[in-house]
Amino acid sequence: MFDPKLEALAHDCRVSAKADTLPVPLEAICAHEEIRLVPLDTHRGFNGKIEFIGEENVFLIYHPSLSNHPAPNRVRFSIAHELGHFYIDEHRAALVKGITHDSKPGFRSKDPMEVQADEFAASLLIPRNLMEPRIDRRGMLYLSEILDIAGKCSTSPYATTIRYVRMASEVCWVVLAKEGIIESSFSSDEARAKGLGKITATKLPAQSPGLSFKGPAPTHEPIEKEHEATAWLTPKWKVPNIWEHCIAAGKGYSLSLLAMNDDCDSR
Repeated sequence: MFDPKLEALAHDCRVSAKADTLPVPLEAICAHEEIRLVPLDTHRGFNGKIEFIGEENVFLIYHPSLSNHPAPNRVRFSIAHELGHFYIDEHRAALVKGITHDSKPGFRSKDPMEVQADEFAASLLIPRNLMEPRIDRRGMLYLSEILDIAGKCSTSPYATTIRYVRMASEVCWVVLAKEGIIESSFSSDEARAKGLGKITATKLPAQSPGLSFKGPAPTHEPIEKEHEATAWLTPKWKVPNIWEHCIAAGKGYSLSLLAMNDDCDSR
């Protein structure tokens, strides 16, 4: 579960800026706070940066231009991430002191401040009251349902699936791989509670649909596959099989939602 304080902060941010619609209008939030958005033509190796200009008493958010970026939803997440640095008190205090850096949004950094800003961004762009009722009603969401939420929120499938996994009460994981090599993964609280918090595989299993995806374009029709748990994990006890729901995320990437519906036998 995301930090409840960040959830409340993101909610208050949307409400105070009258930006509680979907997709969340980040420009309206920035205008409400008198933050200047500064689009840059380049996007190679640059995600975003927020800076405080003391002489003008104004915050600037530099970001790749949405008009020519190949993944505009990732830019939206980057802007929301920079807003996290603005709204979280300790982060803003550092900015006012002149401490700044290029951010690495998208849950790619282990720096606590970057993780906090990512969590704020996800809470801001994907409101809890949009996803939570579906989880309460269904228990376990299919990847197709998560992609539907991503479309409503104008967020990437990866960020939206991480948001789901962090909120889920089931044993589940999200895995991002490129050309079959696992780049990152995130586990649910329930998975960690059962000692299954770490995907130990470094490559997709031999039967994973992700190994068959070709071409640069994403395809958002999930393919399902059942695996033995040991294809993904190194469990210390008998663990039920794991279902993989997998899509092509484009440019050699695959996104997998892994789910275990049965209880683990920890004896």
